[in-house]
Amino acid sequence: MNNNKAEEKIIRRLYSEDVMQISQSLNEISEHGNSSYIPMLADVLNQVEDITIKNKIVKILSEIKHTDAVPELVKAIENEKLAHIQETLVSVCWKNGLDFTNYFDTFIDIVINGEYMNAFEAFTVIENSEGTLSSTSAQEYINKLNSSIDRATTDRAILIKHLLDFLPQIVK
Repeated sequence: MNNNKAEEKIIRRLYSEDVMQISQSLNEISEHGNSSYIPMLADVLNQVEDITIKNKIVKILSEIKHTDAVPELVKAIENEKLAHIQETLVSVCWKNGLDFTNYFDTFIDIVINGEYMNAFEAFTVIENSEGTLSSTSAQEYINKLNSSIDRATTDRAILIKHLLDFLPQIVK
């Protein structure tokens, strides 16, 4: 079977009403998939009720090692239609160990403005990042965090203060 036909079959089963069909597609994506499936995985995660399917999708996203997955995951996190699974999407970012340094702006916005658990997960992504920042980027983030700290709740202010201490440590 040619590649396009195989991918079409995977996608068709992924959006099936049949849990077994979805599960079979997830197995194939897990084994042979690429980052282009991330928007669909996020979409199915957002829609499906079956906890086994949800857990399987989270496992795939948590174990992905393709660097081209980073922008795809960030797009899903920023997608307002996926807002109620944002915490899950953000958590897979620190679990998969990929470098999200180039997308700190998104995660800092979540720390400042997101639901508290989303903010905590975003904080964790930043703290677990392996990359470095330019002094200019670090200063922009520090300024943004400093300007938000006065209106932050106590819990959120603690996260912000930790980031203010952390960011200068990763400047190249």
